[in-house]
Amino acid sequence: AYPWHYLWASQNTNSNNNSTTSSPTSSPESSSSSSFKTGVPIEFSINFHRVFSVDIINPVIDMIVWLRMEWVDPRLTWDPEEFGNLTKIWFWIGEGGSGGEVSEIWTPDIELWNLDEGLRTSFDDAYAIVSNDGSIYWSRPGHLRPACKFYGLDSFPFDRLTCTMEFGSWAYSGKYMRPVP
Repeated sequence: AYPWHYLWASQNTNSNNNSTTSSPTSSPESSSSSSFKTGVPIEFSINFHRVFSVDIINPVIDMIVWLRMEWVDPRLTWDPEEFGNLTKIWFWIGEGGSGGEVSEIWTPDIELWNLDEGLRTSFDDAYAIVSNDGSIYWSRPGHLRPACKFYGLDSFPFDRLTCTMEFGSWAYSGKYMRPVP
């Protein structure tokens, strides 16, 4: 089972417990007890360190950044009192994450869609910190290399370049994972 199975089960429980009142998980198309399923919220942020290079000819920017993700996986909860008051543990995420064979836990497969080089190969493997409530924090450094459609090249040398980066999952729709800033 994936984390969204647990999220959906809790949404169904909440929907059934509040059947006489309006619930945000109720499907607007149906008056039955079926629920509208939402994806696991994945908090996603980028901490920019520096711009390494800008290639206007092959429209690519190379930036050194820290990519950070946070989410909750209810399968990774425990009672600290049962484990010597242990409240945090570290799990290795290898092969770029997203279920690589050396990863110890499930990770979201968030990818840069307009990529020059994928996140799996351009970011370092790193530990994820898991708290006893199932919350996970995963931060790793690397090069972010979006392929850009530069805007603002009309005022050389006083250009103000704009490059839009698009992130999302290749494998899962918003029904399963929901990236949030």
